[in-house]
Amino acid sequence: MSSYALSLLLAVIACVIGGALGGIALARPAQMLGLAGLAEGETAPTPLLSEGRAFGGLLVLSHAGAALYLGYQPGIGAAMAFALALAWFGTALGRAASLLIDRAGGGFNLGNLVFEVLIGVTLSLPFLNPGRLVLRGVMIA
Repeated sequence: MSSYALSLLLAVIACVIGGALGGIALARPAQMLGLAGLAEGETAPTPLLSEGRAFGGLLVLSHAGAALYLGYQPGIGAAMAFALALAWFGTALGRAASLLIDRAGGGFNLGNLVFEVLIGVTLSLPFLNPGRLVLRGVMIA
């Protein structure tokens, strides 16, 4: 397997992980808000649940679209995955700022920071590793 094909495969796996996180937020926003420490008391307010579901839908469809194009049009999919990678890097940057400015350290924030950076790196691999996908001597992309 070429390094380009491997980068496509890893990016699709990262898209599945991102989409699964979105699916959890879409289906069970109260649990996700509780994990993040945003739900006060036993139930989260309805507007917060609505925003959690909207964010979940955004993650599901954006990662599904990138995974779809990574499989069918790798050049376009690589650009889409890179845009998602920038979003994950932005999330990591915001979390790092929170760790430094707000002193919001802890295992949860540090673990999420590492996770977000790794997902961002994985999604950027096809864009940063240009190549051709060849299957049985036929160039696919």
